[in-house]
Amino acid sequence: MEVKLESLIEKIKTEGIEQARQNAQAIIDKAQEEARQIINQAQTEANQVLENARLEARKIEANTLAALKQAERDTILVTREKLKNLFDTVLKKEIGATLTPGFLARLILVVVQSIGSGAEVLLNETDLTELQALLLDKTHAGLSEAVAFKIDKGISKGFRIGRQGDHVYYDFTDQSLTDFLREFLNPSITELLNRDNG
Repeated sequence: MEVKLESLIEKIKTEGIEQARQNAQAIIDKAQEEARQIINQAQTEANQVLENARLEARKIEANTLAALKQAERDTILVTREKLKNLFDTVLKKEIGATLTPGFLARLILVVVQSIGSGAEVLLNETDLTELQALLLDKTHAGLSEAVAFKIDKGISKGFRIGRQGDHVYYDFTDQSLTDFLREFLNPSITELLNRDNG
């Protein structure tokens, strides 16, 4: 009976150890499966994060390129506009430099002779002071009626001329001459500025 008891204890031990081994193996297998799932999930999430980062980088690159192209266009437009303005400023300055007292006197005499008597000349105060004596002598010599000279503070250089009382003037100011010449020169300048550099 003792042998049977011993045999029974041995059998219980063996079965218990085997059961414990199976339980342990099941726990290990389950832990390994969970670890694989966690690794796979982490890998999937990492791949998704990487793909999202790539997509975001492409968006940023596309936005940056679009912003650079827009900045390039804006810079070209602003530069063209500034060059046109600079041209207008230089043109007006050169026209103003050409409108010397001697030139103005000759031009006024020619226009007064074509208008005839009763002419009215509008000048800035500086030019009026320099030209009045010269012009009065010359216009009196050729015309039966005197030419009226008036100050116009809106004229920086040049003059306006017309018949007294008509309020219609021929405009020979630096601004009107600049505007007139700009109409002819700006298309050529615009074409020059719009040419590709390639």
